[in-house]
Amino acid sequence: MAKTYHAEGRQVAYFLRSLCIVIGASLYFNIPGLHWGYFFGILIGSVILGEIAGAMLTAKRRLAVLKTNKKAAVKKAAIAASSSKSKKLTDQELIQADVDSLSGSEFERLMELYYMAKGYTVLRVGGAGDHEVDLILKGKEGYKIAVQCKRWKRDVGNDIVLRLKAGKQVHGCYDAWIVTTSNFTKAAKEAAERLNIKLINGLSLHDKLTSWRKAMSANDFKGQVRSR
Repeated sequence: MAKTYHAEGRQVAYFLRSLCIVIGASLYFNIPGLHWGYFFGILIGSVILGEIAGAMLTAKRRLAVLKTNKKAAVKKAAIAASSSKSKKLTDQELIQADVDSLSGSEFERLMELYYMAKGYTVLRVGGAGDHEVDLILKGKEGYKIAVQCKRWKRDVGNDIVLRLKAGKQVHGCYDAWIVTTSNFTKAAKEAAERLNIKLINGLSLHDKLTSWRKAMSANDFKGQVRSR
């Protein structure tokens, strides 16, 4: 491709050089009394002008193609990202996936599966007007727990804690938990302690999910052995 740019630039340079020489020669031979130095000046100027024009054309063409290629690459990446996001993970894929790679809704579904495996009846709330409640757990004792799931990189603040307190009352829950992949601010911890809201940070969540996955793998292995 670079050779093509260079070849086009050289063609323009040759054309302009020849054109300038022809015009210069015509002026020299048709205007009496011009010093011969003008003729050589025209020749040298023609060469310089042709080289400059050729170099400018080459640079312009290269820049235009680079911009086109960049736009194509960005579009291709956007299509790939959109395709990746539109692919819905199965429950088994969710369980085995890296938590940090999940979307917010996928993380909620993962926690739904986790608490179902722990024996809770789970109602998925989420969406607009959820009052910071994503899941409502119902245990064997019959009381309900409001759960907020935050797949965040930044720490969860006390505003989430306060809103969950209200959401807990709106949904008629006895208890409230916040589960996050990150951590909690000092203010959030203090507010949660006052309001009796349970906080589960990223480290604690990692341990819970790891134990759950190991237990599931062990159960699957036992099931395979029994089936033989």
